[in-house]
Amino acid sequence: MKKIYRIHGDNIVECERIANLILNEVHPQNMKKTLISPATISENIIFSYSGFDFEWELILLPGFNKAGRSRWKGDIFKALRENGSFLDETPDAIITEVTNNSEKIICAIEFCSALQAGNQAWQRSGRAFSTGRTGCPYIYIVDFVKYELDPQTRNRKALRFPNAAVPYSYVNFSRVSGNFVAQVYVKSESFDKEFDSALKNFDENNFAEKDLSSFLVKTMAGLDTSSERNSILTKNFNVVCFLSESAKENTNFTSSDWKKIQKTGQNVIDYCIANARFNFHKKITKKGAHGHILEVLSLIDKLSVGFTSRDLPIGIIPAKNRIALANGIKKIYPNFNDATISQLSNTEKNLVLCLIKGFKPRGDDNRPDRGLLPLAAMLSDNKNETLTIIYGPLLFNNYKLLLNHPRQLAKANGLWKSILSLSDFLILDVPILSNSDIKDAEELISTSSLKQYYIGKNHTNPNLENEVFSNSPREYHEDDVDTGIHYTFTKVLKKYCFEGMCNPPGGDWSGFSIIDNNKEKRWLSLPRVSEDVNGKRPDHILELFGVFDKPLLLSIESKEKSSDLEPSVGIGLINYIKSLMSYIPNVERSINPEGPWYRPIKAVDFDKFKVISAAAYLENNAEEDAVVHRNSQCDMLFIMAPKSIGWKIKIVPFTMDATTLKKRMVEIINSSTDGTIEIE
Repeated sequence: MKKIYRIHGDNIVECERIANLILNEVHPQNMKKTLISPATISENIIFSYSGFDFEWELILLPGFNKAGRSRWKGDIFKALRENGSFLDETPDAIITEVTNNSEKIICAIEFCSALQAGNQAWQRSGRAFSTGRTGCPYIYIVDFVKYELDPQTRNRKALRFPNAAVPYSYVNFSRVSGNFVAQVYVKSESFDKEFDSALKNFDENNFAEKDLSSFLVKTMAGLDTSSERNSILTKNFNVVCFLSESAKENTNFTSSDWKKIQKTGQNVIDYCIANARFNFHKKITKKGAHGHILEVLSLIDKLSVGFTSRDLPIGIIPAKNRIALANGIKKIYPNFNDATISQLSNTEKNLVLCLIKGFKPRGDDNRPDRGLLPLAAMLSDNKNETLTIIYGPLLFNNYKLLLNHPRQLAKANGLWKSILSLSDFLILDVPILSNSDIKDAEELISTSSLKQYYIGKNHTNPNLENEVFSNSPREYHEDDVDTGIHYTFTKVLKKYCFEGMCNPPGGDWSGFSIIDNNKEKRWLSLPRVSEDVNGKRPDHILELFGVFDKPLLLSIESKEKSSDLEPSVGIGLINYIKSLMSYIPNVERSINPEGPWYRPIKAVDFDKFKVISAAAYLENNAEEDAVVHRNSQCDMLFIMAPKSIGWKIKIVPFTMDATTLKKRMVEIINSSTDGTIEIE
């Protein structure tokens, strides 16, 4: 009997990345891919696996109900919220199994193609913590390694690694929570031991993409996954040891420390206190400090223990030192409430410290700080209390809400929810951004009841089931334009097209590729704009063959509405590619047969390619074609109208080359048996 699975994702790229992990594991004997709505792709596969025969339908639903949208009739995140997920952080993709009128969440996945260093390493810890609390397996896929590039030369800068505590937090949270939460490291295009000596001791057997594929398929098939879980967590831990092998023991845990904790199962905080080699020391410049915050840091220096690393903005006040801390805080801030000071002096529990700026000079969130308290929670357990100290500027309205309606503030702001739901105490020593007389604030607030409100939420949906909703969205957005373009060129025009880049909303801009002389040549870590050449990063770059006497690069900007297109974006789309291709590609590989990535030494001749710019947008409420062309300066327009199944695409060319491309597309699509794409 055919089984149905749905892959919900931020965008079509992430949905298909999950589908490809599955397909690469099962090697289907038969496969059919088609649109079943303008927004939704279906992949029907028949295969044999582990001695069993299977028939599955994978349904890809890109674009979540986010940012106030009600795109889908149902909310896939509802089951997670009903079972303990409370932070405003959601995974990139969710796999569900559909049975009759319900669908059950069976796995959640997060992708990271960004540089994992500094506070970026824990930016998404809230997603792991909040999703992991529900009992849903959670996998964080890290493309390892990534380099920061010099913006002028596009040469690699020195390699930077994440703090080892970050990947260990997943191993620890898996053990403490009893749920499977792990990081999976996969080999990126940039990984090159010959180029970078910092990678010489990395064991490539710790790349776990094959384990992940096996885990996903066995989970979906209802087979035992204990071997895959153990392998993934072991490799996750081995990466921790690699990242800490050269750590200095007077400021960081070494690989020996991590191995002892892993072997004994000792609580991380207890180990930190028992083996205190360094204190918690947060560096803040005098310019960045406010009020008495430097005095607070001096007090903490004397009483604290480092929480695995001096480089982290989290530390520990051992229970025995809490009275001294409370007395010192009261001396610095004599107006703080005595009852709350008394609570702060509780010697029955260790106190975790989180010191964050929290907010930028204009008061908006410092996004990576959302993940700091979840990181601390994943490294510890629920037997401790937490004090968060904020020294960055606060908006006056947020300050008032904090004092009078903190749950309302948490509901409105993801960083505040992270702080208020995971802290027992909060100290503010901050400037207030306001036109009123209040310019500064010093507060000590007990937030333990708020923490209990969130942490103690009942788990009312242990099966993680939702009522299944339609495969067709109720409204269409930019996500759907991207899905339509992606499907048209990679499925219907597959024999004639190579997709060099697809960057829908919520995607990443980790790279752009071309095919040249039987090699895939790739530029990495793409800038959003190239201001010096008036360039704009495209949403799609398609390389088409057989249209002209040389390959064509079609550079597309996609929007929901034509009125959202930037002036002269067509010129920027071409300038961007031309500027990028003036640099030597970061990596390249042979494609037939497929070979390993390596660093090339030659640039690519831009003049070997035709280049056409295009805009793609929904037909509904579109401006007149001439108006769009005059504003955008694009060579051609793709005007997308959803049908019951598929798309009707009006192609409007404004150049001879664009007219030639349209003619060729019409020929190919009209002869296709797909039937879901109609060209006007």
